[in-house]
Amino acid sequence: MYTTVCTWCCANKYPFIPSNQYALTDTQIASTPINITPDVLLFNEKGKLLPMSSLSLMTNTDYKPIFYANDKGIVKSLIFIKKSNQSVLIKQNPEAVFSPGERALDFIAKDIHGKTYKLSELKGKVVVLNFWFTKCGPCITEMPQLNTLASNFKDKDVVFLALTFNKKAVVNQFLESTPFQYTILADANHVIKMYGVNSYPTSIVINKKGEIVLKEIGYRTNIKEVLATSINASL
Repeated sequence: MYTTVCTWCCANKYPFIPSNQYALTDTQIASTPINITPDVLLFNEKGKLLPMSSLSLMTNTDYKPIFYANDKGIVKSLIFIKKSNQSVLIKQNPEAVFSPGERALDFIAKDIHGKTYKLSELKGKVVVLNFWFTKCGPCITEMPQLNTLASNFKDKDVVFLALTFNKKAVVNQFLESTPFQYTILADANHVIKMYGVNSYPTSIVINKKGEIVLKEIGYRTNIKEVLATSINASL
């Protein structure tokens, strides 16, 4: 067991990797169990954040993974380096595809306090949907940013709804230790299926006309800025 990462790490030449993380050498990788948890961030060599589906590149001989660990030796970031001069190409998740002017599907669901929400009755407001669940590591990682986002728009015509398949009791227990300032619609599996969500977290911005203007699939480090830009453009 290593007592400190700096004694066996390589120098960090990628500025988008936090300064408290260090690259594992090939020797350490061979002798250290590598555990890729949902909160590990994946990048290409230019710093573009990649979806978790990019883990398939681990078995692609055209790429070399570089693992970055914290001072406890836990892997927190992973960079995929393409061995040729071509950039890493990531196929767009089909869940992120939508047509300009596409209408958001109407739904009815209750929040954890028993209040009923019908999407079509929110026309005239910008609606931000977040699909999540209590055991989703990336969902939890982005919550502080989402909380700040909701706070920044609290006096605007914006409604933030978080939809999960978890039951109300499970959500309430989760909220005892982790704050989430969206309005939470529990037991909303019917809405999740309606929207075809299979990747978490997923965020959708709906404009005042009830049209989808943004879909973001998976965790990204600047999710607050991305959503805020879309919200402001829709107000």
